[in-house]
Amino acid sequence: MRILYLCPDLGIPVLGRKGASVHVRELVAALGRAGHTVVVATPQLNKSPWEEPAEVEASLMHLPPGPETVAAVLAMKTFNETLGTENSLPGELRRILHDQEWGLRLRRRFENHRPDFIYERASLYATAGASLARALDVPLILELNSPIAVEQTTYRATGLGELASRAERWTVTRADAVLTVSELLKDYAVSLGAEPGRVHVVPNGVDAGRFYPGGPERGLRERWGLGEGPVLGFVGGLRPWHGVEVLPALLERLKRAHPDARLVVAGDGPLRKELERDAGERGMRESVVFTGSLPHEDVAPLIRLFDVALAPYPRPDHDFYFSPLKLFEYMACGVPVVAAALGQIPEVVRDGETGLLYPPDDRDALASACDRLLSDPDLRRRIGSAAAKEVHNRYTWDKNAERVAAVATDLISARRAGP
Repeated sequence: MRILYLCPDLGIPVLGRKGASVHVRELVAALGRAGHTVVVATPQLNKSPWEEPAEVEASLMHLPPGPETVAAVLAMKTFNETLGTENSLPGELRRILHDQEWGLRLRRRFENHRPDFIYERASLYATAGASLARALDVPLILELNSPIAVEQTTYRATGLGELASRAERWTVTRADAVLTVSELLKDYAVSLGAEPGRVHVVPNGVDAGRFYPGGPERGLRERWGLGEGPVLGFVGGLRPWHGVEVLPALLERLKRAHPDARLVVAGDGPLRKELERDAGERGMRESVVFTGSLPHEDVAPLIRLFDVALAPYPRPDHDFYFSPLKLFEYMACGVPVVAAALGQIPEVVRDGETGLLYPPDDRDALASACDRLLSDPDLRRRIGSAAAKEVHNRYTWDKNAERVAAVATDLISARRAGP
């Protein structure tokens, strides 16, 4: 099939290192391996010009905001500067104008070259995909990774929350199928008005050819200065909703029983300086390695150095809708996970069999679970092996691509059959 993959989010550099960027590239690659032809349309390639662009196994159509949108946003910023104020309006105006412009440009490009279906990663104020699908008379499959309007209101300053909610509802109810990454997110999509029979749960996955159990690469421990002691590891954004703030105190506590333990923090974000300061004040700075943001091909070898992998999510103010990519990647590498029992996590991690769970925000329980694994190599091997088997059997991008193709085939057949 010919698939037009839309990633309209200005915050997702398709060739970059964010988890969402990886998600886009991995699913596109899996669709390609399944024999489909994919064109990826995106306004954003890389976050930093110094970043080595990742490869995407598809044709890439780069459609950044045009000059009219850029001029309007600059005018809004100038207006703010004149008043001596800061607000979210320039960014929100940029997204809204880009959505309108994006729809027109895509329609001109594809009206004589129709795809068999459109696959869109849902994003804030994005309505162009639904309009384009209607204009081209092809099915739209919408991928929903979070409650976009709720997330925007909760974590980012916005003055247009109601407008964001209306745009999200408008798109969700016009999609021919909605793929959500968790059951809770399916409930959310239905609450917006999506027909339950059109909503399918497709959790995140892994590239089984890259994330698999194995020994350490030669020289990698020395590269990161990890010595011979046990390693606790975290991979992900250094942001509050990942729970990374607890890590320095966790290491300090575990060092009483495991003095040679090290902590690897792989990722970047606004909390990095605070984490470095906290580790230093606790006398732990020499035992913590901050790798910064890594190319995705470097992540699996690093995870295979971990003795325990951490997913210390705090309990959010809303339901935990997410499908944590790190969880699948840890498990696929055969590393035992210690994770907060939130949302989808207990569906993926069977406590005591494929990982250890603890009540969210219970730091004593988190430390106890880590200590249990660090003290028992046989338990680590048993749980790690079972986790890898679970993920490789159930959660891969290739299996997700099969689900997407099956949904699309049904939608196309239904259209051909008529009402």
